Amino acid sequence: MIGYSPAMNKKPSIGARFGSLVVWSLGFVGCATPAQQGFDEVAPGMTREEVQIELGEPSVRIPPRFDEQGVLLDGGRWQYADNLSSLANAAAFPDFVPDRVWVIWFDVHGVVQRTRRPIRVEDGTGEQNDDGGGTPLFPPTLPSRGR
Repeated sequence: MIGYSPAMNKKPSIGARFGSLVVWSLGFVGCATPAQQGFDEVAPGMTREEVQIELGEPSVRIPPRFDEQGVLLDGGRWQYADNLSSLANAAAFPDFVPDRVWVIWFDVHGVVQRTRRPIRVEDGTGEQNDDGGGTPLFPPTLPSRGR
């Protein structure tokens, strides 16, 4: 048989299996969610630096918005626990706030204005958010998802 080796039939030792289990476990520990890592500790009035110390690097940073005269309208927002889909949406549609991420909005001074946990709607129940995915400064253009 081409490519066959007697070493292929050997089963891994118990030590190798245990080592593999330890490596996988450590990998999953690093995948803890922001809520488990201190998202509840983030409060209005904290600075960007304090948030970054508490939660680490955000997965998405939406920059502040300016009006036509260059006046700062808001301080942008940070998102945590994005997946590939929400990363692509953030790049293409920065005003859209995905339901499945932790979000922190900042005011023009770089201070936390408000936070939002992921919106989970399972079997018609779950946490509902009536802001329609908009920012706290501007009303949503679509009706809320709870209707």
